[in-house]
Amino acid sequence: MGKKVVIAGGGTGGHLYPGIALAKALRRHDMGIKINFVGTKQGIESKVLPIEGFSLKTIHSSGLTGKKGIIFGA
Repeated sequence: MGKKVVIAGGGTGGHLYPGIALAKALRRHDMGIKINFVGTKQGIESKVLPIEGFSLKTIHSSGLTGKKGIIFGA
């Protein structure tokens, strides 16, 4: 059974393009690897990934609502 990788990141290119770079590096190392990206239909990933040759599994997601900053452990 081949290796499988899921890469989540999108919405903006700042999150997507590092994931694409990682996916390309993994493919160079192991051509049999199965790579799936997870993102939304609304994000940049829905336009860029097909051009780059990767599949996209879409999910429903939205930003967090409420206070702008969260302090952990306070």
